[in-house]
Amino acid sequence: MRVPVRSSVGELKEYKPGKLVKGAIKLSSNENPLGASPKVVRAIVEQLESEDLKLSVYPWERNEEALREEIARYVNADVAKIVIGAGIDGVMDTLARIFIGNGDEALIPVPTFSLYESLVKIAGGTPRYIPRKPDANYDIPVNDVIAACNDKTRMIFLSSPNNPTGNCIAEDEVREIAESLQSAMVVIDEAYVEFADKSLVNLVNEYENVLVLRTFSKAFGLAGLRVGYAILPEWLVSIYKKVALPFTVNNVALIAAIAALKDKKHLRRSVDLVRVGRPFLLENLQGLFTVYPSEANFVLVDVSPRTAREVFDALLKKRITVRDCSSFRGAGDLLIRISVGTKEQNEKVVAALKHFLSL
Repeated sequence: MRVPVRSSVGELKEYKPGKLVKGAIKLSSNENPLGASPKVVRAIVEQLESEDLKLSVYPWERNEEALREEIARYVNADVAKIVIGAGIDGVMDTLARIFIGNGDEALIPVPTFSLYESLVKIAGGTPRYIPRKPDANYDIPVNDVIAACNDKTRMIFLSSPNNPTGNCIAEDEVREIAESLQSAMVVIDEAYVEFADKSLVNLVNEYENVLVLRTFSKAFGLAGLRVGYAILPEWLVSIYKKVALPFTVNNVALIAAIAALKDKKHLRRSVDLVRVGRPFLLENLQGLFTVYPSEANFVLVDVSPRTAREVFDALLKKRITVRDCSSFRGAGDLLIRISVGTKEQNEKVVAALKHFLSL
């Protein structure tokens, strides 16, 4: 006889990493095409060679504290409000365990990052989906979000810029939601904020039900090391630390993240690459398909009357991988997401799409 599991587990989608093709141009996972800063690699090697960084010991509290201090300077926030975890995913997992239990609900404007709904279900809660407005660049229908809230609502997930649509939510809209729904935590996921014009981190100081999530995976190029963090209202920090698992960020990742924050030149190069490549993709694809405005390091493309699977397969034959967005709840089967790459990579994906349409 098998041990019973939660009934909600059977409803979860299995996570499958983007298909890797040897030698292919990978524009499917929104990774930094420049990679990590060389100073990050140097810092890790130097620490290992000096034996200040030992793989045989648990992560040092002093390294974690040093990272939190660097983060606080970077986001201009009180260091006491900073918590770190194994990527944004790890931070969100802890938050879901704090706020969601059996019978609780979370509001999720879709399409968006699919992990939100998975974490809610794993914690025993029920996700409620609010359709974004495709005819208005997938903006959030604020009135619908507020109307959907009830006495069971515990969390509201707002990705800004949103994955996969690339658009941000306006500050006044977040304020309206936070003020109207004070019994629920407003979770603002800013994984891609370095590529946008504005952050909403200041709202954490104004509202006790607003928190902001950040990551080192995108602009800093440390996706393989899994480092994320959150800026929390002060009352939540001690609760978070009690619930979070110990040692979630390893010693190598801590050293790497500190070095990444100190190398502002590499960060600027990474952001500038996107801010040049993004309009190139927009301008060169707009005449072929519908391309949505983006403030992230990717663009969302409606490939109708073709399907996302058709375009994905055609590009794969050209050894280019993009994201078929049909797995995103509420996205349908006509959308693909293309990460901004190097100048050469951007030119190749445009040429490949033009060739596909000419057949």
